Amino acid sequence: MAIASDFMGVYEIGPVFRAENSNTNRHLCEFVGMDFEVPFKNHYFEVVDIIGEMFPFIFKELENRYKTELEIVCQ
Repeated sequence: MAIASDFMGVYEIGPVFRAENSNTNRHLCEFVGMDFEVPFKNHYFEVVDIIGEMFPFIFKELENRYKTELEIVCQ
């Protein structure tokens, strides 16, 4: 609906809770999800380009901002 209303992009990062049967302490049905909707003008490769730039940026910034925490997890 937002794209049809001429928004150039809608982005959301947040918790997702899915109703799946699970008998463990850590559930695969609870995770952080990333949703985005963007219009493309000529070809769907425009969206692929956004993804190709976004994930390296996210991982680089995680490494920069949370270096201490990542070292603890790696131990």
